[in-house]
Amino acid sequence: MAIIGYLMFGSKVESQVTLNLPLNKISSKIAIYTTLVNPMCKFALIAIPITNALKNLLPRTYKNNRIANIFMSTFLVISIVIVTLALPFFGSLMSLVGAFLTITASILLPCTCYLKISGSYRKIGFETIAIVTIILVAIVMGISGTYTSIVELVQKSSNN
Repeated sequence: MAIIGYLMFGSKVESQVTLNLPLNKISSKIAIYTTLVNPMCKFALIAIPITNALKNLLPRTYKNNRIANIFMSTFLVISIVIVTLALPFFGSLMSLVGAFLTITASILLPCTCYLKISGSYRKIGFETIAIVTIILVAIVMGISGTYTSIVELVQKSSNN
């Protein structure tokens, strides 16, 4: 995505490509609104398992109570907002966790588990080479993302 943004806008490319889009075009507005809606939907999807785990801690009389469920969900969102505002480097910390855990959970573990379950690691073929290549690229991505996040955290902490 970064390469395409640079090819389109040159050295004037912003950190978010949507900032370079013209505001008067409908297609640009659709792209911007889609970009805005995406994190909100992700937040809701990520919060559901946490909310369900908290609901399971409630006594039986409150588990199916709609008001208790709404209160629990609202409490979770408010507490996340408070933590986000209270920690000055929350975004950098989340990028560190995301760089390490997302690569591990979404690429490394599935590929290694597939190799182990299928037994294809025993024979060298196109599939094994492709999966090992994906694993190696994921390791490089994870290391570079983690390194970048750590550097960003160190720079922000030294500035304060």
